[in-house]
Amino acid sequence: MKESILSVVMPCLNGMPHLPAAIESVKSVLSGDSHEIIVADGGSTDGTLDYLRNAGVTLIEKPDRSLYEGLNNAISLAHGQYIAWLNSDDLLLGGVADLWRKAREGQADIVTGEAEIASDGKVVWRSDHHVGPMSPASILFAVPTVNSRLMHTGLLQAAGPFPCDIGLGADRYMLLKLLRLAGRRTFQPSTAYRYNSHSGSKTMAATWKSYRDVHDANLRMTRALRDEASGQDERGLIDAFASLSGLAAARAAFFGGEPIKAMGDGLAAFRDNPSPANWYRGLSLYRHYRGHGSGW
Repeated sequence: MKESILSVVMPCLNGMPHLPAAIESVKSVLSGDSHEIIVADGGSTDGTLDYLRNAGVTLIEKPDRSLYEGLNNAISLAHGQYIAWLNSDDLLLGGVADLWRKAREGQADIVTGEAEIASDGKVVWRSDHHVGPMSPASILFAVPTVNSRLMHTGLLQAAGPFPCDIGLGADRYMLLKLLRLAGRRTFQPSTAYRYNSHSGSKTMAATWKSYRDVHDANLRMTRALRDEASGQDERGLIDAFASLSGLAAARAAFFGGEPIKAMGDGLAAFRDNPSPANWYRGLSLYRHYRGHGSGW
């Protein structure tokens, strides 16, 4: 049986200068709780390794193909009953200790807290997961914030590793898989996680290139999901999300200075998703979930 400690896992590559604050946030908010920090470094060259070797963490020094392979490597060494995933440029907030207590009390598969996004230290968005439970639609069309959740280690083992071949769409892909497998989910009304938006972020850089990369990854995810869809309604939901992701990728390419790619992406979006019903459904769900958290 896994020990009653919280395992904080972190994939990392050239994490300086944000990394020290991320590590210290764990030690600060979990100072009174049993925990471990496992960092999988994929081959940093910016001083990250020098810092981590003296940071009191379990360090994996191993080249990897992506942050998700690093994440899988870190999870494989976890001793804790629950897993928290921290990006090397983000922060755990005080609410994670509340989530950890809630997890131990209820033995839930997933415990969800609230998250926030900050730019230059100023909070620009807060989640509203308390409004309602997760659903396939909310995971696809709302903000997934996978990091503001504690996952039971047994649940992650049942789900298998994060996929490494679909890029940043792996967050949503894994949440959908965990939703199917989770027997008990619960919510704790505490802010547990801060995403930091900055120019070097893979997901929060707020540039047209970063937007395009995210939408391209979502398209790769939908192709994987189509192969696994269990029914017509689920396939329709995936197609609705794919149609808008294709159009969003085209928009990002256009405003990012790639008009030819934008035209190709836009035409592909309509070619691959010709059904007007899918477009209508996608637009309706986008308007409903835009800017909201994906629930608990």
